[in-house]
Amino acid sequence: MSQTVAARDATAGLFGEAELRRIAQEALRQADGDEAEAVVVARTLELTRFANSAIHQNVSSREAQLQVRVVRGKRIAMLTTSDLGPEGIARVTRSASDLSRLVPENPEFGGLPDARPISTAPSAFVDRTAATTPLERARLAERICRPTRERSLVAAGYVSTTAQEIAIASTRGVWAYSPETRANAEAVCIGDAGSAWAERSSIDVARVDADGLASEAIAKCIAAQSPRDLDAGTYEVVLEPYAVNDIAAFLGLALTGVAVEEGRSFVGGKLGQRVTGDVTIREDPFDPECVPRPFDFEGQPSRAVTLIEQGVARAVVYDSATAHRTGAENTGHALPPNSFLSCTPMHGRVEAGDQTREELIRGVRRGVLVTRFHYTRWVHQLRTIVTGMTRDGTFAIEDGEIAYPVKNFRFTQSYHEALAGTLGVGRELHLFAASEFGGVSAIARRVPALRLAAFTFTGTTQY
Repeated sequence: MSQTVAARDATAGLFGEAELRRIAQEALRQADGDEAEAVVVARTLELTRFANSAIHQNVSSREAQLQVRVVRGKRIAMLTTSDLGPEGIARVTRSASDLSRLVPENPEFGGLPDARPISTAPSAFVDRTAATTPLERARLAERICRPTRERSLVAAGYVSTTAQEIAIASTRGVWAYSPETRANAEAVCIGDAGSAWAERSSIDVARVDADGLASEAIAKCIAAQSPRDLDAGTYEVVLEPYAVNDIAAFLGLALTGVAVEEGRSFVGGKLGQRVTGDVTIREDPFDPECVPRPFDFEGQPSRAVTLIEQGVARAVVYDSATAHRTGAENTGHALPPNSFLSCTPMHGRVEAGDQTREELIRGVRRGVLVTRFHYTRWVHQLRTIVTGMTRDGTFAIEDGEIAYPVKNFRFTQSYHEALAGTLGVGRELHLFAASEFGGVSAIARRVPALRLAAFTFTGTTQY
């Protein structure tokens, strides 16, 4: 892998495995403690943004950071730098070493994890994505903007390409390296009295279907004009994958060992019991259609884990520290070290069903089609109650057909209780790969559309 990376075009903006190993090993060599860990993430993000159906901004940023953890007994100090030159490496390592003498002990700390064999995963790196030029991104953007102009609509959004390298090393013998790419396109299509949303993601820029994105957004935008009032209440719903992705993201925060340990997971004490309807949620780091990565941010091998199987809670994911505290087995799902969230599913998949979008809608006598959720926030994490709004394409369904557009709703709803009423699952999975965590592209997931028996809308808006 390292020889391949080293030979790639310099326009990809990659350091390469050998250089990241050198940086990490230099940090470990200078660390003064019982053990140490170095995490290096380098990323080139290039973005072409458009508004009013015309490109107005093109940016490119290349950034890299080194995060050093130094352990002295039960004391752990961690510092980060973006200066990867000799002085920057020496400075951050020396400071972390000095700090490790001063910080309070963590009596529950079990030490940095040992090196374990890492399985081979499908490559998440596509050369042409990393080498995409501004002109090529502009052409993708124009394939979205031109048809909106032709229909007297307005498009706003972006096309982006990312090349990222992740490297983890420790004095316990850990070494893990993975390059990966992501290409994303998002657009909102706006008319005089209504809007619609669409997005596409892939590790391969050639598979970002800009024409399909434009067609979806335009058709839905035309249908969304002049929305009517519809009373708030509990309705049967069909959720497009954009809305389902929001549900999967919130549930993923609860399907972790640390959430169970802290008493804020809806599956706590319920493994082996039914917690949703007939949906299956799986964490699969080896899914070639996602963004595969066979290790986590501690350099530990990531396991495929069935989290919910046909509505029955089966497992949660762990990082090394939580596994040590709770006596569980580490599944290899540590996030970059931080103070807020230690682990999460990073390659989630809500398994596909057997129905088309049209079939899901056809089964609804009276209900609502929701394109996406917006501004969602926790209300009660243990009960997975989330509040938010619908946006960019909300429609009444009557007798199995989309009847007319409606004004957006506000909602307060338990996500896992909504899934308890699963009536149908779409057969096509949509990839979402634009998620960020602390500036690191760490999370991706694939989800279908869903038909749910009941979703509670608590209020309406004026648009």
